[in-house]
Amino acid sequence: MKQFAILLAVSPDQGTLPLRAVETIKTALSKGHAVFCFLYEDGVLFANEQRDIPQGETDPARQIEQLANLEHCDIVACITAAERRGISESNLVTGIRLGGLGEWTEQLQTADRVVQFR
Repeated sequence: MKQFAILLAVSPDQGTLPLRAVETIKTALSKGHAVFCFLYEDGVLFANEQRDIPQGETDPARQIEQLANLEHCDIVACITAAERRGISESNLVTGIRLGGLGEWTEQLQTADRVVQFR
């Protein structure tokens, strides 16, 4: 099983790039690979349980939430970036956890593939 390390540093509302990130994660998992996704900078907005999306719109954050609960998919939001944007344990999406940059750098050491969405 290959290990993917994915850095997601864009807001869920930033055009098609977040949708491509979701598709990349889905594809890696469907091929039997493990995924570690680190939400950084505005990417931590994916972890905000209190997002308000107009009815009928596709929300990549809800798709990330579904992926976070799958086996072999670990999604971590940068604790510092999250705190700066008002996200804490109390309003964190189920399946996503808070962590630090040290965890991201550890994953870089063992990953077979690294992908960034910035």
